[in-house]
Amino acid sequence: MMFDYHIHSNVSHDAYDSPVRIAMTARKKGLTEICFTEHQEIDYPYPEPMPGLHYGLYERELGKARERVPGIVIRRGAELSLMPGSLKKIAADVRGHEFDFIIASQHTIKEKDPYFGESFEGKTLRQAQREYLEEMLYDLEHFDDFDVVGHIGYLDKYLPDIETLDDRTPFGYEDFPELLDAVFRSVIGRGKGIEVNTSNYAVYGWPTPAASVLRRYVELGGEVVTLGSDAHVAERVGWRFADAVEYMRACGVRYVCRFAARKPEFVPLEKF
Repeated sequence: MMFDYHIHSNVSHDAYDSPVRIAMTARKKGLTEICFTEHQEIDYPYPEPMPGLHYGLYERELGKARERVPGIVIRRGAELSLMPGSLKKIAADVRGHEFDFIIASQHTIKEKDPYFGESFEGKTLRQAQREYLEEMLYDLEHFDDFDVVGHIGYLDKYLPDIETLDDRTPFGYEDFPELLDAVFRSVIGRGKGIEVNTSNYAVYGWPTPAASVLRRYVELGGEVVTLGSDAHVAERVGWRFADAVEYMRACGVRYVCRFAARKPEFVPLEKF
């Protein structure tokens, strides 16, 4: 069995293929299950406020995929962009809808998205990375309606394009041990987890989180781990999963989780 738990269709503002096309591609690649994790970017600050997730459209498109692509399980998920000033609003939005799975992601730092480079202005690399992790910790400690933390190390994907930095080295556990331990203890203590996200292979040749970070999560007793491609086009579904499984094994991960109605099922890594 093989499943991808981080996928965006054209229901999200920045993706391009329909759920039907994505499901057909996933089935052709041999996946047995997928979970759409459409963006919900409440109060996302720029370049202008993003439209919220259109739940009616989502339901219709998901229904089409389930009807037209038999033989593959299709789950309903969301990726929430957490920001300190919007956590209550995000929680209220989630409570109004039923999901199989929810990713909590840190896409902004002090209301600036690293994608645009502004998160690094006037800062050293380590200052920017510390601010990212500090805000992540705050958000996770004040928000509970999620299942895993998305792509820890998100901001480092954009380092190659930040010309103002003298150092462009992605952070490892040794750079912020206390902060990362606090994040993991908060997550593990509530029975939640983290994801391994393969989109980072396109930048550095390894997924997020970095190996030292993932190993520490496991050392602290973390067991809930999902695997996602973060695909925004159909062809990226399941991308580099064979490599990611070996990576996870080397870091001590024992299970890959899938979800139904927000409850995890632990699949031994050797059966994935």
